[in-house]
Amino acid sequence: MTGIGQRLRQERNRLKLSQSALGAIGGVETNAQGNYESGARSPKADYLLRITQAGVDIYYVLTGVRQTQMDGITPATHIDDNAHVEHLDKVTQQLHRNLHGLIDALYQITLLVELRASDTQDTAVKQELDTIRAEAQELAQASVRLIFVTSKLS
Repeated sequence: MTGIGQRLRQERNRLKLSQSALGAIGGVETNAQGNYESGARSPKADYLLRITQAGVDIYYVLTGVRQTQMDGITPATHIDDNAHVEHLDKVTQQLHRNLHGLIDALYQITLLVELRASDTQDTAVKQELDTIRAEAQELAQASVRLIFVTSKLS
């Protein structure tokens, strides 16, 4: 087992939480938590946001890099108030750039999926493509909301 699931399990163990405890924090059942950790399912953004608030290093879970290893960025817990504001501005700007890129990629994938769906007669393929399109649209909407909310931080 490698990837997000393994790192999620490592973070849960680091925080000394059971699967049911972290699942409850994230708003999911114990079996869903187990599925995330085994890699059988991928966690959704709202779950990831909730567990971040409980102390999970979400950057590590998603990328495999601990925040303390990030070049040029000091974790917010180790800096004074002025530096904290500067750090928040820098991270917010980086987040906005990344989200804009994500939104553009999601738009492109939606267009391509719609083209592919119109070219196939296979109902199973169409259903899977509809799921991909719907999830891409949901992620794009969530990204726009996140940009809006975080723009108020500066």
